[in-house]
Amino acid sequence: MKYIFPLLLILTNVITIQGQSRFFYMTEDWKTVAIYEYDTHYVAIGNGIVPPDYIDFIRFTNIDKLGNFVSSWNYQLNGMLFTQIREQQSMHNRRIGFTSKPPSNSGNRGGRIQLNEDLTEVIDYEWEYIPPPPSENSIMFITHQDSPNKIIQALNYYDTEDDKIKAVMVATDSMGNTNWEFIFPCEGDYCRMWPRHVLPAHDGGYLLTSHEEHDRWQISRHTISTIIKVNNLGEEQWRIYPGGVGESYSSEEILLVPTDDGNYLCAWTDKNAFNGFSYQTNPEATLWFAKINEDGEKLWEKNIQEDIDIWEVGNVRYVLSQMIRLSDNNLALIGYGSFGNIIVKLTQNADVLWARDILPLELQPPGSEEAYASFYGVTETSDGGFACTGEAYIFPGDAFPQTTQVGFVLKLDEYGCLEEGCHLDDPVVSVEEVVEGVSKLSIYPTPTSHDITINYQLPQMPNQLTLSIHNIAGRAVHTQPLPTHEGSVRIVLDKNLPAGTYFCHLVADGQIIGVERFTLIR
Repeated sequence: MKYIFPLLLILTNVITIQGQSRFFYMTEDWKTVAIYEYDTHYVAIGNGIVPPDYIDFIRFTNIDKLGNFVSSWNYQLNGMLFTQIREQQSMHNRRIGFTSKPPSNSGNRGGRIQLNEDLTEVIDYEWEYIPPPPSENSIMFITHQDSPNKIIQALNYYDTEDDKIKAVMVATDSMGNTNWEFIFPCEGDYCRMWPRHVLPAHDGGYLLTSHEEHDRWQISRHTISTIIKVNNLGEEQWRIYPGGVGESYSSEEILLVPTDDGNYLCAWTDKNAFNGFSYQTNPEATLWFAKINEDGEKLWEKNIQEDIDIWEVGNVRYVLSQMIRLSDNNLALIGYGSFGNIIVKLTQNADVLWARDILPLELQPPGSEEAYASFYGVTETSDGGFACTGEAYIFPGDAFPQTTQVGFVLKLDEYGCLEEGCHLDDPVVSVEEVVEGVSKLSIYPTPTSHDITINYQLPQMPNQLTLSIHNIAGRAVHTQPLPTHEGSVRIVLDKNLPAGTYFCHLVADGQIIGVERFTLIR
């Protein structure tokens, strides 16, 4: 299908919201994948396209802090039929990994370029990956600069000998010389590996996340979320499948971040299954998290769909795109579904602080059009907000006579709001607000599967002391009196209490004097 870009409409359809910087801006790209922030402006990076030949190139668009177009420039590797970057993880430290096709049309090639400090020119075309023969196709997914002279690439390539698509990690120096290279196949007669992220491990090695597609034309078709741990030389140490293998519904789009406790938090979805004719949507599609230790062992697992639903995030069939560490040591996660985008702020133990389902008004056109958008990247901005990049499809209607595919940049405030004050109607008191009162109450263990022990200290002896436990919606699920002197009490939780996040309120003479949260897993 060809996509038409109404340039005038795109350039004039810039929305600036007064007050704190928030805006929605349609770029000239067909897909905007990453963004850099400077003192006076942002630089959005995406895949450009020129009708009628539809030649792909990399476009760099300067946008001021209010969301207004400033300037743009394009880069296309000389002689290549197209030059394409995939998602935010394709670039790191002003190095961009891309896929190109040579004029001979002999197959795709993974490559890498380096840009100058302000992203105004390419200063070096450093490196190209040619897969092992007889394969001719490779696709670049990830570029990660680990140190000034060590750069990690993650690609895949089609092995024509065994009809499989295999993942490969390649470490090079800044000049493009190969330090090591390892190939990671998967099992089965039909297997396809699609790398997602490369992250530094706590021990100096690396973690490669990917998903494996199996049995493409079979009733048993499924996708598996995969984490591969390698040492600092790229040698595989362990491989795990946190969402399970061959389950009823696929687990895919896995994300992972190292946590402060020396472990790793990963997220994935289980959203559909293949019945031999089409994908069947999981009616109870869920968003899962697990904490993994350095040996690949699962410490705990929980699904947070119930927590997400409280925030009225309507579309639960997510494709997860990015999870990043924030300046306050919490995390931000983005994803997209059929008709909206999700951004969630959560703790390193997967406690939800807030969640938003975002579809700008510009992608809800009047008339008969339908539109949807996909988040591909997120970056924390200097004002504490978020800049998201993505791609939108708008189908023909009154305002758009032809199908339109267009990139975008979305600037949200620190609460994930596109509209000012959206957080004022949040359904629960956020953990950020609660923790100010947590000085007289502590809970362990958390997470827990059956009971908790609370320790409490009192500024003065009250006449009456009560402990109440509330779910994330604020409803009390357990209440009991406590001795009015300082102490420690073990509480056995109801076996029918569902997994999730809970808050303990310490109440003295009718006043809340301490609040602490814990996580229940089943």
